[in-house]
Amino acid sequence: MKTSLSLAALSLAVIGLSGTAQAQSGIDNTGFYVGAGYGQYSFQFEDRENDIDFDDDAGVLKGYIGAQFSPYLGVELAYLNFDELNDNDNYSEVDGYSLAGRLSLPLSERFSLYAKGGWFEWEAQVSANTPAFIDISSTQEGGDVFYGVGMQYAFTQNIQTRLEYERFELEDDIEPDMDVASLSIQYMF
Repeated sequence: MKTSLSLAALSLAVIGLSGTAQAQSGIDNTGFYVGAGYGQYSFQFEDRENDIDFDDDAGVLKGYIGAQFSPYLGVELAYLNFDELNDNDNYSEVDGYSLAGRLSLPLSERFSLYAKGGWFEWEAQVSANTPAFIDISSTQEGGDVFYGVGMQYAFTQNIQTRLEYERFELEDDIEPDMDVASLSIQYMF
């Protein structure tokens, strides 16, 4: 009985995989693509030495180009422009470029999940008024590892949309954490 159940389960799995392979032949998810998106990000910064605490949300614009080498593996270059944050005492503006590898898991011919990670090269302008009424202002730059997850849906062979979450932990003197949720549209060549 256990053997026949195992064979039945194996048969269903093989039929399901062959059906998925046939369904995936309709849309080719490989090639070069360009995209643009908009999202929201949360910026958190704490400087205990100067008694500064900054936590705010704003928008982010991004543009990207990439190559999907197979349904499972790709690479992407992006530019991110984070809107300025200002809470009367503190000001911050960050922008930068990222280079990431993408690992995708196609669930159907149109829908896939993915994880990505890579390097984020950034520049930040930060100013803060301390409780001692001293204005601290600086421009800083650096590079740090970032990661993210997302889902992608193909409307047609060429038009796709993505919903993703990314986490940036900038490890310089300002040490902010930025959580980004964005929605993008992309064109696959």
